[in-house]
Amino acid sequence: MKTVGDDLVFSSLHRNRKWYLIFGILLIIFGLILLATLPLATLSAVFIFGVLMMVGGVLHIIAAFKIFQGGFRWFWALFGVLYLLAGYFAFTTPVQTAIVLTNVLAIILIIGGVIRIVNAFLFRSVSGWGWILFSGILTLLAGIMILQTPDAPFWVLGLFLAVDILFQGINYLMLASYIRREVPKSSSEV
Repeated sequence: MKTVGDDLVFSSLHRNRKWYLIFGILLIIFGLILLATLPLATLSAVFIFGVLMMVGGVLHIIAAFKIFQGGFRWFWALFGVLYLLAGYFAFTTPVQTAIVLTNVLAIILIIGGVIRIVNAFLFRSVSGWGWILFSGILTLLAGIMILQTPDAPFWVLGLFLAVDILFQGINYLMLASYIRREVPKSSSEV
């Protein structure tokens, strides 16, 4: 069934396709630049963390006094102050923040890897359980390698940020390509 709504969606997708291409190309360029400068990318990730903590702190304090009443108000205010302190810590001591965040990431990877390995054995009767096991082993090893590498705090966060931005760019390019190949310009072409 063809509708006017379909035409609006198809038209909008084709009209914005150039923007998907532009964003994709820019994100790929930024991702490659970050890959070439991992310490700078790690510093960027630490500052993004700091900004998010500061914003979270301000929002918690506002919520404490505008939304909540009674004893819970002070818990929200306390969390707001802790968030602000974490943001301040990220800006004033970025190297220590990178070390802490990298170690937390490594511990999360180790825990995630162990959980996946256990799940793989729980789902042995299911087809494809070996892929779950393989994923768990890789995740566990990644966490252990990050903890064991002394200079990991100076590049791991940057690597994760760079790869994420790079793949977002690739996703935008793939979307633009899909729109050009598969999405009709109007419902009359369906």
